[in-house]
Amino acid sequence: MTQRTDGVDHRRTDTRGRILSVGLRLFATQGYANTSLREIADELGVTKAALYFHFKTKEEILNGILLGHLDAINTMIEEAAPHVSTLAGREELLRRIAEYQAGRSVYLVRLIRENFTEISNLPFGAEIKRSQRRLFEALAGPDATLVDRIRARTAFVAVQTAAVSADWEDADENEVLEAALAVALEVLRGSRHNR
Repeated sequence: MTQRTDGVDHRRTDTRGRILSVGLRLFATQGYANTSLREIADELGVTKAALYFHFKTKEEILNGILLGHLDAINTMIEEAAPHVSTLAGREELLRRIAEYQAGRSVYLVRLIRENFTEISNLPFGAEIKRSQRRLFEALAGPDATLVDRIRARTAFVAVQTAAVSADWEDADENEVLEAALAVALEVLRGSRHNR
């Protein structure tokens, strides 16, 4: 029997969640262009018709995956906006980004990094680019120089690198994430600790 609360069919939302999860993993490991709806359906153990009930195209699955990510990034930017005029505020935003990425699947970071061109070319891609630009602007701070903007992007990449490359020598995942954040903060600060 389907459990319903407040008009929500939990079985349907669980299936959608499973589709998004499998789609995320396959898109990240095989590439968006190389993954078919048939492979997603096979991995889930359902027919393509059952998959179509929830998502008609790969693009709809990708949009579902990225929408939650985009909402989280936009919320962080909005909450940080009043504080990014100071270095401390920008550092806090970078810490929140690192924490968010550490709590997310490595597959999400990998999906975006390794499929950025394909994602950018989708209608939803323009919104992803805008959010990423806003994030970089917030990390760079007001009246940012070219060096400030490069620092912001480089700090962001340092945080992402830890999420994608968690198989570092003898360090555990938390040590790698902490080290990456330390490096990212150093990059963001640059030689201007007084701003």
